[in-house]
Amino acid sequence: MNSLENFRAMMNPGRGETLPQWLPFDLPVTPPIADRIEARFGTRDAAQAFDLDFRYCGPQLADDPERWRAAFAAQGISLPPDAELRPIGAVLVPPAQAAHDGAYHLREKFYPLASVTTVGQLRSLPWPDLDTALTAGTLAEDVAAIHAAGKVAVCNMEVTVFESAWYRRGMDVLFEDLIEGNEIGAWLLDWFTEFSVRRARLVARAGVDVVGLGDDVGTQRGMMMSVPFWRQHLKPRLKRVIDALRENQTRPLWVRYHSDGDIRSVIDELVEIGVDILNPVQPECLPPAEVIAAHKHHLKFWGMVGTQTTMPFGTPDEVRAVVAECARFAREGAGIVVAPTHVLEPDVPWENIEALADAVRAARL
Repeated sequence: MNSLENFRAMMNPGRGETLPQWLPFDLPVTPPIADRIEARFGTRDAAQAFDLDFRYCGPQLADDPERWRAAFAAQGISLPPDAELRPIGAVLVPPAQAAHDGAYHLREKFYPLASVTTVGQLRSLPWPDLDTALTAGTLAEDVAAIHAAGKVAVCNMEVTVFESAWYRRGMDVLFEDLIEGNEIGAWLLDWFTEFSVRRARLVARAGVDVVGLGDDVGTQRGMMMSVPFWRQHLKPRLKRVIDALRENQTRPLWVRYHSDGDIRSVIDELVEIGVDILNPVQPECLPPAEVIAAHKHHLKFWGMVGTQTTMPFGTPDEVRAVVAECARFAREGAGIVVAPTHVLEPDVPWENIEALADAVRAARL
């Protein structure tokens, strides 16, 4: 059994005759952790170093960020002198104080569209032509190579709609737009919905196995917005993206949805619109046993190893205990992918990374 066959067996709701033999494993890391991996394994790629079950791929977007610099200047939008422009008008700036070990995981954002007052101003910006700028590129060949190696092909489309909009507009201003009925907020959400729909069609047709969607809508005390607000502004747009995946898929495809925090109040509605996998189950605010017991018959779970608690501050034995609990959930019929709940930050001891990898390898179902 290879990684792809094992993953499919793990995702099978009835398990059938083919049972998974091990816990699928993913390991997202920050650059300083990649440095440590390279020092030990000769590669910065955690997937290669730890022989992970997943390989990542995606379509291509042609969008020169410097076009946006000129367009912002033409509208009188001043950028910080150290601004780093990204595609589709995203702007990042270095933190005011150097981050630990040079890890700029959470870069500070500058919101260039915060001062825009009309949709006409938005339309005049150099938004990429999705008919020409967004292409599959070598995606089909990449997926075929991943499958030939027996691995699971994953495409990340996180920051799907809501986060993409507020990264440019600012969260507070976007919320004001939507509450007050300012058409600027809806225009941005609609543009990024269409962008994600176009990406979804390309990804599904290429035969990717897992598509990662997501917008952070939770805090550790619950939703960051009311459920009716989420239903009005975000749920229908997310459904459009999922529908595009389903309408174009050429092989079995699982939709993974990412949001940090406690989003229990919308889990059932995520399932309703087509989500297959919840990522993560953040143990600091979502008790894994409770969430899995309530939803394991219609949802799978990816990432339960706490990156706020267990990985940086726990002992290797505590890391191994979390993996053992994940194995127990899987033996009881839950679909489980073991992973940290977010990228591993620089303060994670190497001993805990080794304990995680070794425990997953040792666990058999």
